[in-house]
Amino acid sequence: MKFSDFKTSPITSRPIYLERLLRPQTGVDLIIEVDNLTGRADIRSSTILEYTSYQLIVAQTYPPVGKSHLGRKVEASVVYHDLITKESSRWGWTSTIQTLDNHYRLEPDDPETEEVVVIGLSHPDRWSELTKSNVRQAYRLEADNNSGITVTVNPALGPVSLINFSAGGIMLKTSAAAPYTLGQELDFVIAFPLSAPLPVHRIAGQAVIVRLDLDSRQHTALLGLKFLSLTPEAQRAMPKLLHHYMLKEQRQRRDD
Repeated sequence: MKFSDFKTSPITSRPIYLERLLRPQTGVDLIIEVDNLTGRADIRSSTILEYTSYQLIVAQTYPPVGKSHLGRKVEASVVYHDLITKESSRWGWTSTIQTLDNHYRLEPDDPETEEVVVIGLSHPDRWSELTKSNVRQAYRLEADNNSGITVTVNPALGPVSLINFSAGGIMLKTSAAAPYTLGQELDFVIAFPLSAPLPVHRIAGQAVIVRLDLDSRQHTALLGLKFLSLTPEAQRAMPKLLHHYMLKEQRQRRDD
């Protein structure tokens, strides 16, 4: 499989070529670690310098990646800009930090070229290994009417429906007339289909409203909730839960 292989993007409905997605000078964000309780992530930015058949070479990050990170799995993501539609979307994959080279030369045959520190990452070989992502959390599950996922909040100042959720929080839709406010704390419960092979079928905890966007035309509001606390069971199950849906999304895209 070559980098030029592609499939149709569900975001832009246009082909996205992997060789363009991962071309040199493209910015790449590495999520080294995510605190599933607070949603805070250790994100280190870099730039793609070169890709080979077996490795993606990126510049050293700040704070720097050290020898202790070798062999560690991280979430890598890049932003794709469609030159025709002008749409942008972020795509990520699970990568392994394979090498750390303190004497890398951009022009290996020129001894006068300055040596730089680089990191070698495993890269996706095919489109199905990518998933829609963002730099705050490695994966965000988009919910729809067919997902069977429901959410309830307390106090319930208006009916709410789930838009998406990640390891750090959830996005809800409600009536614009519902008197929710920024900084308000809520109890929540997310229920998943009992027929799905999941580690848990219920996530509960407390969250705070950190985003409130009103849409007067649709008479709705979007509520962005950041998790404040989760039950111990939910904390342990969250990575497996998101991994299940990420793999499900990849299988669906591969079959399309």
